[in-house]
Amino acid sequence: MNFEQNNNKIEEKESLKPKIETIKLFNGEVSYSPERGGIITSIKIGDKEILYMDESTFNDKGANVKGGIPVLFPNAGAIPDEIKTEEFANLKQHGFARESHKWTSLRTENGFIQTLKSDEETKKVFPYDFEFSINGKYEENGSFSVTQLVKNLETNKEFPLSSGFHPYFKVSSEAKKDIEFNFKGGDFVKENTEIWTNGKAVSVENPGGLMEINIPGLGILIFNIDKGYKRIWIWSQTDKDFICIEPVMRDKGGLVNDPEKIKPGETFSATFNLNLK
Repeated sequence: MNFEQNNNKIEEKESLKPKIETIKLFNGEVSYSPERGGIITSIKIGDKEILYMDESTFNDKGANVKGGIPVLFPNAGAIPDEIKTEEFANLKQHGFARESHKWTSLRTENGFIQTLKSDEETKKVFPYDFEFSINGKYEENGSFSVTQLVKNLETNKEFPLSSGFHPYFKVSSEAKKDIEFNFKGGDFVKENTEIWTNGKAVSVENPGGLMEINIPGLGILIFNIDKGYKRIWIWSQTDKDFICIEPVMRDKGGLVNDPEKIKPGETFSATFNLNLK
């Protein structure tokens, strides 16, 4: 293979990778990919990257991305078989938004808005008309906020919602045992380190207010999560350099047994904010 052919092969391979949009601001930098499920791939607070990303899973369009902030909509987690209804018989774990390439995006003064709308394909698994938007923006204090906005476009029926987000934060595998969880429920997380570091999530109630999580090598991560997210999931995998701290509206199965009900024409909104010190 000559030099020109080799370059063509490299260019072809690069063109197949999902496209990433990046916004640089005076207080940070954020990247996201509308064609890869609306995922946020990178957040820098100041000049420090706070998210983990496995690029091989991001570039493999047939894989679930391990890293960034995947979107869980309309359901976070799986719907257990014993409560799964005919209505949601074909709805996958964590829903369908993270697999969609139909997101549109718009840059704003301090960030972006991405939007996904219902169509005939989404109605096969979630039979409702909706408009789902993610507004990501830097605040004046340098922190980063993510707001979900879910509008019910139906004219005469409400629909259920139990969505969330799946942030991956950087931490070495060896240092996970040294993470400090300084919030109500943090002791429970610490006591169950052997569980959540080995592929099984633990769930705690959203304590409200500021949650400080001291992550070795990263710093003190400060979460502020709206009470619309009733639960926080903590999860990781053996020998992987990340911890997931996930704001979710309900525990698994919530779309069926305990959903938020969105009335026709109304919009559900919930925000979580990230900062680092």
